[in-house]
Amino acid sequence: VGLFSRPWSEGLTASPPSGRNPLKMYHWAVWYKTNPRDEDYLRALFGEHYPEGEFINIDKESGWRAAVGRADEVVLLYPDAIGLGFARWEREVKRLLKPWAGMRVINGRRRTFRLGASTLLGLRLRRIVERGMLGEVLAIFVFLLATPLLAVKDWWKGRS
Repeated sequence: VGLFSRPWSEGLTASPPSGRNPLKMYHWAVWYKTNPRDEDYLRALFGEHYPEGEFINIDKESGWRAAVGRADEVVLLYPDAIGLGFARWEREVKRLLKPWAGMRVINGRRRTFRLGASTLLGLRLRRIVERGMLGEVLAIFVFLLATPLLAVKDWWKGRS
């Protein structure tokens, strides 16, 4: 069973939101950076790996929980690289799985992997970094610290 979800609102587009609502702009920036793939792309990708598998869009189909309960293997189809917005589905699927059933992931970058405890921990840490835009925040602090030092160095050497 392959489970697809689009955890982002349908209104997000490739162009930034109009207006200056900081929350909408932040939400759009996080979504845009993930570069999510669409349902058709992931349906085809799932079909390549599991030609006999059942593809389910859990946003549209209500019977997906029963299908997970019957499955020997469940594949979560992340539209992006790290499954932003999938934490609730991961918990729900884990709760519904048979004790011996496996859980795998195919992400929007065509990577496949088993979703075990250590992998899940790594994904959750990456999601925190991605959602908090910690890389961007760190870069801003580095530039804020380096700029005055470089300006003083240039001034000292006679370059303005």
